[in-house]
Amino acid sequence: SKQDLIAFRNRMLQAVVHHAYRNVDYYRGLFDDSGVKPADIRCAEDLRRLPCTSKDDLRYRDRASVLSRGTNAKSCVARRTSGSSGKPFTIFRHPSEEHLVNFFRIRAYRQVGFRVSDRIASVTERPMQGRASGLPGRMRQALGIHRRYVVDCSQPAARIIQALEKIEPGVFGGYPSALARVAEEIELNGSTIRPRLLATGGEVLTTTTRELASNALNAPLYDFYGAHEFNLLAWQCPAGDGYHVCDDNVILEVIKDGKEVDEGDSGEVVATSLHAFHMPFIRYRLGDIATKGKERCGCGQPFSTLTGIEGRTVEYFRLPGGRRIHPFEITGPLIDEEGSWIHRHQMIQKEVDNVVLRISPRYEPQGKSLARLQERGENALGPRVKFTIELVDKTAWDSDGKFSPYVPLGNQGSIGAVDQDVG
Repeated sequence: SKQDLIAFRNRMLQAVVHHAYRNVDYYRGLFDDSGVKPADIRCAEDLRRLPCTSKDDLRYRDRASVLSRGTNAKSCVARRTSGSSGKPFTIFRHPSEEHLVNFFRIRAYRQVGFRVSDRIASVTERPMQGRASGLPGRMRQALGIHRRYVVDCSQPAARIIQALEKIEPGVFGGYPSALARVAEEIELNGSTIRPRLLATGGEVLTTTTRELASNALNAPLYDFYGAHEFNLLAWQCPAGDGYHVCDDNVILEVIKDGKEVDEGDSGEVVATSLHAFHMPFIRYRLGDIATKGKERCGCGQPFSTLTGIEGRTVEYFRLPGGRRIHPFEITGPLIDEEGSWIHRHQMIQKEVDNVVLRISPRYEPQGKSLARLQERGENALGPRVKFTIELVDKTAWDSDGKFSPYVPLGNQGSIGAVDQDVG
């Protein structure tokens, strides 16, 4: 029940907080500097008495000060982030913690229809050093239980499809941009791939990409929201009611200006792990933007919800006069209202006062569609910012690896090949 879930969450929170204060130098200092005692934190709402912790707060400290006393990093499972910011970060979990958080993901898999015997093909980055799964993981692979195959997303789409045809996956997943490239290739040249389910994660999933992949591969698609620090944070409700927050794995806050947002509003995601004792994460800023949903899902399950995951805080555009705007404020309504003719889009801030929206269209849009979009962009950005719409050829969006739909000033390396094919 919801009451049981909240009671369990509060018990685990109290255990984590007391443990972190006694055993982790960083958190002892954080509590003491804030004038907060572990006994003051009894429920999720009490966490607001503590300041948030960022990745940089932990990244640049001596490892011993962020790990629990007595933790042997060599005996832990190491999860290294991809370093999209240019600064990789390694997370350490005891093998028992690793297996536990994996079970939360397996539960979500089962809810959306994964089978134990499924071959799961993930089109993502190559596995990085330090992602060891341990003996139970290797045994699971050997027994064919949720057997996983990783296909390098940096390959051309045709080569990815060749690899998938050999694997014959029951579930095909990966980055949304990778699935989109594969779906486009299949629409052009066909394929023998026949997955039952599609699963995405690691990037923002747009309505356009969802429809493209589902139609090309003739399978339902479910989105998963996770992070190396926590494993699973939320997963798409099988009934289509937004995302279930994994409330028995994490306490997830959506905050803006230091306060929890109301239902239907967007803010920054801050999470607290309920099962990380060797390397705790308490009020940890993930750098993601999400929209808060209902406190209990309408499908009847007891989990709280998110209605959407919109992007990253690093994707904010800083505008003249000190204003900030997340480009989703423009592209979100764009997809809802103009999705039929938009194949893919990317918003690029070339200068503080110069923003370009590049769109590869499915077909030539009507003048009134472009005029509506131009007006929306100009209104959102303000009179001091030049806003331009450019239509680009569909093939211009082929790129290696992950695709960045929003490119703020100073991150122009994420633009990719599209620069060479402006129409």
